Amino acid sequence: MATCVTAACPARTQTNHSVPILRWTFRRSDAAVVCELGLNQDESAYELRLNPPWHLSGGVPEQFDDAMAAFQRHAEIERILVNAGWMLEGFEIERPRGAA
Repeated sequence: MATCVTAACPARTQTNHSVPILRWTFRRSDAAVVCELGLNQDESAYELRLNPPWHLSGGVPEQFDDAMAAFQRHAEIERILVNAGWMLEGFEIERPRGAA
């Protein structure tokens, strides 16, 4: 499993989904890692996306059939980051336009 470190954050994912995107930002010194959880393009699975710095186009999203598995994977990634000296800087919910 790769450890995630980054020097810059990629642009936010654009979406037309009716469900929110959950976004966690971790920081260590001047570096940041953003982890997003939302639905994939066809809304058939949950998708967990990270922005490792060595992939300028972003990392390959991990897909999950259910939300619990996606949250468990996020918790695993968070433990790895915190153990490596990263701190949670922020959490936000991006609600799609027109969503309640």
